[in-house]
Amino acid sequence: MSAADPLVIATRTWGARAVPFNGQGELFATAAITAILRLLEQSAMLRSVMLLSGENGVGKSALAGRWLRSLEPKCYLPISITQASLGGHGLLAYFIQKLGKAPSLMRHANLKLFEQAFAELGAITPVLVIDEAQNLSVSALEEVRMLLGLNLAEQPAFALILVGDSYLINTLRLRSHRALYSRIAVECRLPPLTREEVTSYLLHQLRLVGLDRDIFEPAAIELLAAASEGVARTLNLLAREAWIRAAADRSSKIIPAHVQAAIEQVPGALHGRRNQNSSLPEE
Repeated sequence: MSAADPLVIATRTWGARAVPFNGQGELFATAAITAILRLLEQSAMLRSVMLLSGENGVGKSALAGRWLRSLEPKCYLPISITQASLGGHGLLAYFIQKLGKAPSLMRHANLKLFEQAFAELGAITPVLVIDEAQNLSVSALEEVRMLLGLNLAEQPAFALILVGDSYLINTLRLRSHRALYSRIAVECRLPPLTREEVTSYLLHQLRLVGLDRDIFEPAAIELLAAASEGVARTLNLLAREAWIRAAADRSSKIIPAHVQAAIEQVPGALHGRRNQNSSLPEE
């Protein structure tokens, strides 16, 4: 951005270090996130299978990715697969590539490479996170099951974290995936933010860019909470757009009119408001 960019001017006018609500900075740890992080650590340590689900936009992928990057490299090898369109052969080949081997076109050769890679890792535990797992093909899910079942050691060869939307658990309950479903040690769901957490989240995002003052009128926060339904991604989009509107008006506060304009601008929020049948979850 150039010095004349409206966003640069706005950040300077507000005394911010960067554009707020832009997905930057440290994690906002709710009680649910703290509990999930504990389960992720447990799953990695035990080399078990964990299922993390939640609505689109609540932050489950960001949470899993951030946790994966924080793992101690002397103990764990973090591996992330985000290509949910992979078939069984493609997933195995990609996994082997992440393990530092050149995959073969033949499955039996890839299985040998797989065993070699794990033998070379020794005490280091591979931790595989598969994002958007609800979109995996039947063959990919079956390949995951078979890899988990390989008798490479006395304990499972790797820890597996399946991340997906709320439909993932129903998919895994199908008869065709029962063998994989039976291996899940922990299932947890990341919920949307509660009304109280919305306020704390907004203040947290402001502090990340150096804004320690309260810039929201209470009614504006109420409108943001209702329109976003506690979904962090939607809340960020709405709050950022409302901030841009306030900056354009040279206002020192974000008022309901700015939020209402943001709702009309953000398609997901507008759709949610038109189809809203429930309120934010209670504490």
